[in-house]
Amino acid sequence: MMRSICLCAIIVILLSNHTAAAEDGAGGFYIGIRAIGTAAELGSVDGQGFTGSKSVQNDSDLTIGAGAVVGYRWSDIPLRTEIEGGYRFRFDFDVQDSGPPIIDYDADVATTLLMVNVLLEWRNESDFTPFAGGSVGWARHSSETTRAVTTTRSSSSQTTHSDNLAWGVMTGVDWAFLDHWSAELAYRFADLGEVETGSFAGGDGVSADHYYAHDLMLSVTYRF
Repeated sequence: MMRSICLCAIIVILLSNHTAAAEDGAGGFYIGIRAIGTAAELGSVDGQGFTGSKSVQNDSDLTIGAGAVVGYRWSDIPLRTEIEGGYRFRFDFDVQDSGPPIIDYDADVATTLLMVNVLLEWRNESDFTPFAGGSVGWARHSSETTRAVTTTRSSSSQTTHSDNLAWGVMTGVDWAFLDHWSAELAYRFADLGEVETGSFAGGDGVSADHYYAHDLMLSVTYRF
């Protein structure tokens, strides 16, 4: 009898400690780093000042990026809010003006991002927390474009910057693998706005109304 009472007391103490620890760690600030792999594509590609028909040689590419997050996990409601900054490396797209003369436009696009993420969590007793939410923010595209006239083999290059409203929706799961540490795997669809090469000396150029990104994101965060 006494042995049973002692066992029950130990279980109650352990459960009480576990519950207190979970409550203590439920809310608070966190920081993290993020790696991003993206299947990107352009929508509504157009040519300005073309003398012939437009031919899109390439409007999709696989890119990579990196970023950091600073966030807060609310204890009273199942919600996380975070600020995300990041950089996406080269997106290559090519468009041709059939002319005459035939002109090739080869653009390499890098993107700087600043986003606010709001994430609803499905909290439970396991170490895995599914979540879903949205993103909104700012995207700056830096396009390095080479304009090459195939008949004369002459070329010129320029760099253009464009600022855009960016938004997205995301879902994923967070894994608390150690005290204060967690890993996150998430998917996000984002529209990063318009991409443009700017106008060359002849007033010609290339633009796209949408930069669509299908992101696979892996993050590691530290919770204070």
